This record gives sequence, structure tokens and C-alpha cells, in this order.
Amino acid sequence: MPQFEQVSVFGSLIFWSLISFGLLFVLLKKYAFPPILEALEARQEKIRSEIEASETLKKEAQEIKLQLEKEFQGAHAKAESIVQMASNEAKKLQEKTLSETQAKVRQMQADVEREIETSRIKLLKEIRSYTAQLTIASTEKFLKKSLDEKDKKRLADESIEEVIREMEERSRN
Repeated sequence: MPQFEQVSVFGSLIFWSLISFGLLFVLLKKYAFPPILEALEARQEKIRSEIEASETLKKEAQEIKLQLEKEFQGAHAKAESIVQMASNEAKKLQEKTLSETQAKVRQMQADVEREIETSRIKLLKEIRSYTAQLTIASTEKFLKKSLDEKDKKRLADESIEEVIREMEERSRN
């Protein structure tokens, strides 16, 4: 091999290469490595502090999240209680309105019953009057004579009582 024939040149080349490398290494170690190592350590410290800061922020975010969830649950519970209260109030209002309406209906029913009773009494008085007149007139025609006031009154009362009894019996049946 031709490249190994020059071993003497090769040996001195190796010697000077080792000396150059050693000198370069000493210079780099004295002047270049310290600033590079400082920059690396500064970068490492910066990364470490940023990681710690991000972990702190993460913890704070979780605390805020928990706090917001608690507030949300509280707001939800409060909203439910408000809805329940509104529902209760609506039921109370509905019951009140219903009871007022029932009271009005009962009052109207009582008024109508009184009015019916008044009309009934008035109608019975009119029927008595007409019946009395009819009885007197038919009796006069039947007897072909005129009755005195006492007889008229007696006959009218008897006729009225009989008509009332018959009406009451019919209304019961």
C-alpha cells in the first residue's frame, strides 16, 4: 500500500496533529467552553424557571377552575331555588285565584238563589191573586149570585190552599 510507505512523514504528522489538537483543546477549555457552559446553564435555569412557572400557573388554573365550578354549582342551586320559589308562588297565586273564583261563584249562586226565591214568592202571590179572582168569578157564575166579602175571602183562601197543596205535591214527585 502506497500510503503506508511514508510512515516517517506520517509519524511526524500524527505528532503535530496531537500537539495542535491539545493546544486547541486547552484554548477552547480556557476561553470558549466557559461562556458556552454559562449560556447552557443560563438556558437550563431559564427552562427550569419557566417549567416551575408553568406548573404554578397550572396549579392556579386548577384552583380557579375548582372555584368556578363551586360558584357554578352555587349559582345552579340558587337558580333552582329561585325556580322552585317561583313555582311555589305560582301555585299559591293559582290557589288564591281559584279560591277567590269559587267564593265569587258561591256568592253569585247565593244571589241567584235569593233572586229565584224572591221571584217564586212573587209568582206565588200573583198566582194566589189570580186564583182568588178566578175562583170568585167562577163561584159567582156557578151560584148565580153575588157573594159578600167575607165569603169571597173564605172561598179564595180555601182555593189557594188547595192549589198550593197540589203544586207542592207535584214538585215533590
